[in-house]
Amino acid sequence: MPNNFEETVGKIGLFGGAFDPVHRAHIKMAKMAADQLRLDSVIWIPAGNPVHKEIDTPARHRLCMLEIALKNLKDERMVIDQRELSNGVSKPSYTCQTMKSLMKDFPKKRFFWILGEDQLLNFKSWKNWKWLLRNVVLVLCRRTDENVRKKKSLDYLSETIKSLEQYGGKIMLLNMKSDSVSSSRIRYFIRARQDPLDILDKEVYEYAKKNNLYSY
Repeated sequence: MPNNFEETVGKIGLFGGAFDPVHRAHIKMAKMAADQLRLDSVIWIPAGNPVHKEIDTPARHRLCMLEIALKNLKDERMVIDQRELSNGVSKPSYTCQTMKSLMKDFPKKRFFWILGEDQLLNFKSWKNWKWLLRNVVLVLCRRTDENVRKKKSLDYLSETIKSLEQYGGKIMLLNMKSDSVSSSRIRYFIRARQDPLDILDKEVYEYAKKNNLYSY
């Protein structure tokens, strides 16, 4: 599948998700990863049919909202890759298959997979997770401030990181302030006819309203 950035890219960030809808925290994670790791590009990969999550919003709407948000962001490092959507939603999308496809398109490049805590804690449930650890650096965006976290959950996260490292994985932590924004929270606001413009791009909000998304 053709991509809209140069083959000379050396360090590529990968950011997969439902983006249902894309919001402020997503943007912050991608920009912080690009800045701190000096990534040449961040590839946003809208999920097709993820194994661990059910998505109700049609792919075309999720993609349109992502295109709107990144256009307004005006950051040339941010690009969209539709390979999971192109595979259709009738069969599961696996990260390992997406990675193998990207590695074929961009040989000898270094890949950094941007993910949140929930994804990291469940990483061993991913298909071919050991292979993934050998081929991609995991970039962890911590969800909340350690000062307000329960020690038990912090210990569990620390144990998970150590366990993945024992299998040869490399995990990098982003230095960023916490952001409690979530797509589910935004969907609730829209259903309740509350204005979420402090956490959602205005044009994305207008698109969601125009297409009656999240009004069920």
